[in-house]
Amino acid sequence: MILKPFEIIGHNSHYEGTYSDEQKQWKKLCAVEKVRNLCSLLPAQKYEGVLEVGCGTGAVLIELAKRNIFTFHHGIDVIDPNENAEDVPTNVNMSMYNGCDLPFQSKSVDVVYASHVIEHVMEPRQLLAEIARVAKSWIYIEVPCELHARTSRKGLQSSLNIGHINCYSPASFMILLQSAGLDVVEMEVFDHDFAVHRFFTSPAKATAKMALRRALININRNLATKVFTYHCGALCRAPLEI
Repeated sequence: MILKPFEIIGHNSHYEGTYSDEQKQWKKLCAVEKVRNLCSLLPAQKYEGVLEVGCGTGAVLIELAKRNIFTFHHGIDVIDPNENAEDVPTNVNMSMYNGCDLPFQSKSVDVVYASHVIEHVMEPRQLLAEIARVAKSWIYIEVPCELHARTSRKGLQSSLNIGHINCYSPASFMILLQSAGLDVVEMEVFDHDFAVHRFFTSPAKATAKMALRRALININRNLATKVFTYHCGALCRAPLEI
């Protein structure tokens, strides 16, 4: 049997151009939980600098700057992140890059992270190797784990439409990280915050959905990821040598 081909649109074209107010609000809500996820695994201390690879509108960096964990906040993206950025603090600097070579010296940034970026990348191991080159202390990678028992063709097509050309389960995500040479210290499964669940539906439906998803996580994390799409975050130790 030959599987019916998917419709492949312009890669990541969904993120080009000016964002609507709704899109900006969605990204701000997601930024809150992305920062929460990162900080829940990152050792608590004061760091000099952080780099976000694939920073988009800068919403995550701006939210992270409120935590006063880092002195300097750098962000890079293949599309100019300043085009849709709002209320950028003075200690947040964002710029474009070529999508391959990170414009930073080896072992020059304390923490480097990419949250919901790797699923968009043509050569994920190449990017992970660049991230490992630049990181001085820690690396944090987060992806949606969209491969499970309930994954449908329609769902995969919807993911493709927003640029997800790589799909993961927690196990395949771990294989990706290890095969890219990363030292995974801790991996965790995260659910959306209520505000994100609520964004596209009613409060009642959002409450019921979140209750079910979180109950399943509490009962059996392995089973939960085989039924629903959760986010998987991994904290990795930066390599001693490059």
